[in-house]
Amino acid sequence: MVNKFKKLLSIATIASMINGAAIAQEKNKTLGDSSSMANDKPQILSSASTEFSLRLFQQFAPKSDSNVVISPFSAYLALSMALNGAAGSTSQQMAKAMGLGSATIEMLNAQNNALLAKLTNTNSKIQLEIGNAIFSDNATPFRKRFLDLCQQKYDAEIKNVSFADPDTVDSINSWCKNKTRGKIPNIVSKLGRREKMVILNAVYFKGSWASPFKKALTQDDDFTTLTGGKTTIKMMNQVENLSYFQNASFQAVSVPYKSNRQSLYIFLPNKKTKWPMFLAEFTQTNWNEWLSKFSRAKVNLSLPRFNIRFSQDLSSGLEKIGMEEAFDSERANFSNMITPPARAWISRVLQKTYIDVNEEGTEAAAATAVIMGATMAMVQEPPIEFRVDRPFVIALMDNESKEILFLGSVVKP
Repeated sequence: MVNKFKKLLSIATIASMINGAAIAQEKNKTLGDSSSMANDKPQILSSASTEFSLRLFQQFAPKSDSNVVISPFSAYLALSMALNGAAGSTSQQMAKAMGLGSATIEMLNAQNNALLAKLTNTNSKIQLEIGNAIFSDNATPFRKRFLDLCQQKYDAEIKNVSFADPDTVDSINSWCKNKTRGKIPNIVSKLGRREKMVILNAVYFKGSWASPFKKALTQDDDFTTLTGGKTTIKMMNQVENLSYFQNASFQAVSVPYKSNRQSLYIFLPNKKTKWPMFLAEFTQTNWNEWLSKFSRAKVNLSLPRFNIRFSQDLSSGLEKIGMEEAFDSERANFSNMITPPARAWISRVLQKTYIDVNEEGTEAAAATAVIMGATMAMVQEPPIEFRVDRPFVIALMDNESKEILFLGSVVKP
């Protein structure tokens, strides 16, 4: 029952949280001409996260025949912190992939800072908690300036620890478990030898419907899968005045939570609409147009009850939308994060999500880990064993003239 609604939840839930929120970008330098942003700044900032959300969604949902629930919002915040450490063309690529257009890093940070304060300053009718953290290896020369900025602008908890200590993975996972109320008990199973920083974001949401579904009206029903088969699900039912929209391809409804600030948007393709073609319609232009056309209507809503856990390495999708250089250990430039000649790059971007939709409301959680690889100026490889315990040859050579002054073999020292 879940396939159709779940793939849409990734954008629906998060987009409703972020809708109208802002974002922009680039280092201590400008991604474009910031002076040109005086008048169109709100439009640029409000559209950036939406564009990123939809492009990331397109990388996974159309290619899967199972449930897909991602949190673009969580990924966006974690990558925003990482962007503060990027420079040069790496920064430009990341900013473009994140939909930022012409904006400065100061604008991005200020907008995200305001967004975090706005989203977490909600009334008691819903719970929306957002946390950020950075675990960095205390033996790697990460810039204090970068860590301080993430702490100031993103309220990130800074943990300088030893990545040689196996307990560090447990600490990272404990942070995720705590911030997601146990819904994401772990985000990373192990760290590679060259992985030296983990940038974390966690989102937890719990909200009751403005008009809860009556459990007595929930009943077994049939759900048609992508392959045309039938499966039995628990179908919730209610008749309510809701925001509604339809076009030639689908019907859509917005189901509000008690705060009326968040809603769950549900997009249902018509029976004749092909699933791949339907998903392809989720572009920023279409999305903005759709949202502007919702209007109140009495709706007889039948919605499946469902619970999903989803895990995805977002790295390939992020590379495909334009972040290739950030993942390249040879080309990536994160000199605003780490002191040269040491180097850093994005090793992996992992995300896990959880969502439970039932008669009372919705509980959802997401955790994103941007894992940074790093090398020192000279890579500290384990020492090579060289035991001279058998016959050997010697050569005493003048290095300037390349003359071999002495040459010999030693069979019995």
